[in-house]
Amino acid sequence: TLDSAFAQTYPNIEIVVIDDGSRDRTLEILKSYKDQRLRYISRENRGIAKTRNELIRASQGEFLTFLDSDDIYLPDKVSKEMEFLLANPDYDAVYCDLRYFFDGKPDKLFRHSYTFHSGDIFKELLKRQFITNTTLMIRRSVIDRIGSFSEEAREVEDWSYFLRMARARMKFGFVTEDLVRFRLRWDNNTRFEKQLSIQSDALDIFEELKQELSPGERKEYKIDDIVLSHKMKVFLLMWANGHKRDARALFFGARRDFLWKLYAILSSFVVTLTPSPVMRFFLEKAWNLKKKNLFIPIT
Repeated sequence: TLDSAFAQTYPNIEIVVIDDGSRDRTLEILKSYKDQRLRYISRENRGIAKTRNELIRASQGEFLTFLDSDDIYLPDKVSKEMEFLLANPDYDAVYCDLRYFFDGKPDKLFRHSYTFHSGDIFKELLKRQFITNTTLMIRRSVIDRIGSFSEEAREVEDWSYFLRMARARMKFGFVTEDLVRFRLRWDNNTRFEKQLSIQSDALDIFEELKQELSPGERKEYKIDDIVLSHKMKVFLLMWANGHKRDARALFFGARRDFLWKLYAILSSFVVTLTPSPVMRFFLEKAWNLKKKNLFIPIT
């Protein structure tokens, strides 16, 4: 990862690294680099959002790009995105295409089945998080306008931040070249075990966003339907993980109208007959099938 940062063809960069309480050889590896462009901070673990914000404060550049500890930039990543932002001063951010690989198999690449969008992307971003943080470059003026990453968001701090940017009518550009290699590991967000935490975090973000939108905006963006969709995902995952009482309470409180209450009673009866291990089995199978359809191998 560090080698890919130093190999960038764009010359005028600084590389700021935070060792966020690691227990491996990170600090030893950092000390082995003698390049003056590198500055590093070592401290106890504080989590992703706090670390990103600390990196922003520690950096000095006018443009910011984020590289997580197990991903790789191709040599022209920074230069291509800088070229776009310098040529398009009305754009606040730019992101690029990327390729995925599984840890230990760097030669077998996959692409995502998502559609990428540019310009005013708020409506599309409400439906799906299609921007990978490692592919992004933003102007520092974005931080000045809307602040830094929310430290309340535990799992999807990047989606939360991109939504804030898009709602503020900031424009996103898209570079069609794949300039990033994203490593898929068994201990990252591709695991089914993390989905309850991720979906719960997403639900919190959208419920908060709903309160911020005007009645007209809620109708325009169909925010009630989006929040309900996230509640149903959390409900199923709660049930699959054995949190039946919380799941039932979430399901009954998802809407307030009489027809929903009737539907909730009937559905809850059916779901109650489904043991949590059975629910988990089918949800995990569905999740693995979704992953298979999302990551398309490149021949």
